[in-house]
Amino acid sequence: MSNRWDVIVVGAGPAGVAAAVAAARGGCRVLLVERYGFAGGMATAAMVNPFAGNCYVNPDTGGAGDIVEGVFAEVLERLRARDAVRRYLFDPDQTRFYDAFNEAELRIVYDQLLADAGVGVLFHAVLSGVQAAGNGRIEAVRVRLREGEQTLAADAFIDSTGDAELAALAGVPFDVGRPGDGLTQPMTTKFRMTGVDTDALLDAGLFAGRARVNELFAAARDAGRLELPERDRLGFYEYPLPRSLHFNATRVVRLSGLSSWEMSQAEQQGRTQVRMLVDWLRAEAPWFRDARLAAMGPQIGVRETRRIRGRYCMTGDDVRAGARFDDGIMRSGYFIDVHNPEGGRDQHAEAADRKKFIPRSYYEVPFRCLVPEGPANLLVACRAVSTDFEAHAAVRVMANMHGLGEAAGVAVALARRAGIAPAAVDGRQVRAAIGYLDTPLTF
Repeated sequence: MSNRWDVIVVGAGPAGVAAAVAAARGGCRVLLVERYGFAGGMATAAMVNPFAGNCYVNPDTGGAGDIVEGVFAEVLERLRARDAVRRYLFDPDQTRFYDAFNEAELRIVYDQLLADAGVGVLFHAVLSGVQAAGNGRIEAVRVRLREGEQTLAADAFIDSTGDAELAALAGVPFDVGRPGDGLTQPMTTKFRMTGVDTDALLDAGLFAGRARVNELFAAARDAGRLELPERDRLGFYEYPLPRSLHFNATRVVRLSGLSSWEMSQAEQQGRTQVRMLVDWLRAEAPWFRDARLAAMGPQIGVRETRRIRGRYCMTGDDVRAGARFDDGIMRSGYFIDVHNPEGGRDQHAEAADRKKFIPRSYYEVPFRCLVPEGPANLLVACRAVSTDFEAHAAVRVMANMHGLGEAAGVAVALARRAGIAPAAVDGRQVRAAIGYLDTPLTF
């Protein structure tokens, strides 16, 4: 296999897959490099479920609909064909929806998308270094393979690692955590239970079912039967298998996703919390008496690590205002979802005015947020794009990641055709090539 490519994408999460597919469809010879043996990133390796960021409630009409199209819409379509995704209404107003997916089927969907686009895939490959030229360009990356270290060269690179690993190795400046103390949002070990009496628990809807369980949860905590000070409530979601629920209920705080030592502690703490919650649910929540722990992610879910410094830093005020940009390349209506870095109640739940975390209308992420202060042939398309702490909490979710990745892939294809560096591409051209962003909403 050749060691020279037009584009190398590092990280096969939702953004990396979308970037690789879009670049290949644009005529590039693409290699996608991934440390696991499958694509999906947090969606599959950490079972982060459901997809968030796609639902938008139109403030002008009250209607709700899909706002992220392109590659993400193809992913949903392929999952629906396999009966592997379930759209369900979540909020008490019965407007906001999420798409719960079968993560095993999602791995195969991503494989098929990559194969259909002609993307070269290198699994079980860990990024270990960067070779840079004197002109500030990245010439190649070094990866550790089972057969040893190997150097892979390309004209352009896309960092979709989630942690900005490639960008950091290339000397791109970055920030970590919230202002003041640098703490990041907590990590979460996702898990799934089967054998749940979902017919009885969810007879009045998911929101009501969660309220029932959380009433018992609060009573158990107050009585000292359950020690989980990091959480004030449990989150769970429907799942596209019978009698199954997917849990976002653990919380590991004050540990860094950039340290293997601290990640090791986080993994063990997360699994300990899973066992404690499963045992408590089976003992005290009647709908779970015959339920069992069915699955956990191969790794803990990481919400936040590095945020690069790019040509534009998107802010929480941009999100709140529903900011639009000439070079906007992804749109979303997802709110500023700050999970408390210290545990306990989340920032948006504590606020007297929760509306200050909800965008007035959908917002866009400008192409400039993907262009780092650094190598001209590098784009960053993952949760590490250039944002402040608040905007990151809105942009980081997975439907959005598909959109950011697709834009990066389109941009490198445009750059290759024009014979310029990706950083020199006009973001307005990227927006135009994506196509759907200026289409009026129909709901």
